[in-house]
Amino acid sequence: MKLKYLGTGAAEGMPALFCRCPVCARSMAEGGKSLRMRSCTLLNDEVLLDLSPDIYAQKLRFGLGLDRLKAIVFTHSHPDHEDSYALQLRATASCSIRPGVSPSEDVLALYGNQWVRERFEKALAEAEHADKERFCFHEVCAFEPFTVGSYTFHPLRANHRPIAVEDCVIYAVTDGKTAFLYANDTGELSPENDAYLAKTGLCFSVVSMDCARGLLPGDGHMGFQECLALRERLQKIGVVSPGTRYILNHLSHMNDMTHQEWKEFAAPYRIEIAWDGLDVDTEATAAP
Repeated sequence: MKLKYLGTGAAEGMPALFCRCPVCARSMAEGGKSLRMRSCTLLNDEVLLDLSPDIYAQKLRFGLGLDRLKAIVFTHSHPDHEDSYALQLRATASCSIRPGVSPSEDVLALYGNQWVRERFEKALAEAEHADKERFCFHEVCAFEPFTVGSYTFHPLRANHRPIAVEDCVIYAVTDGKTAFLYANDTGELSPENDAYLAKTGLCFSVVSMDCARGLLPGDGHMGFQECLALRERLQKIGVVSPGTRYILNHLSHMNDMTHQEWKEFAAPYRIEIAWDGLDVDTEATAAP
């Protein structure tokens, strides 16, 4: 499976939109990989993991053919992961023209929890010319696997918001040959996830981890210590190998590090730092 990180920043982006803190200033000066759009990842050019509010800029920057997109799989309903306006545009015939595609085929599959569904339905109700029939929504629950084309998604319970507010998820994904863990947004995972993963028989060649908190203690996001602890837990339950790549994602100015500073800090731990445009092949387990 081929993953492309379209955005690797947290909700405020990097540098943050209205911020002049020291690390935002250093990131702006450093440019390049230190400039992070909001998080979104493309799987094999056909499935999006979350829908960033920067998706239009990402389309332009990376030359994406999003008209060919088959599905969007959401982790949760926060607006930096579920861009309602982009969904309104996809639902509007005059804004989403696909020559040669019949109306019955012009359907984008959406996968998300009930809160994602509620936000999606509210967005379409507020759009004047939106056609709900241009989507097919599938509700997702933790620990209930589902298939999207040739991929199996295993939703795990995230520690991001109180469950009564929203039961957020992260995903273990496999195509039957390789597997990866996409772990944002979340803080330290509950033990029920370990028990579930141990039964899947998966072995992750790539583990992508939220590290929005940087060197600060984790909360609804992980910090670096929580990422190290997650790696140790995955090793204990036998779902990783010595060649597994560990990549930090969903980074924010709370990290207080530019990309180069992060890279130098994490290298002794054999942990990589994602950047906007990073391509990862799950079949190539050795880090470049």
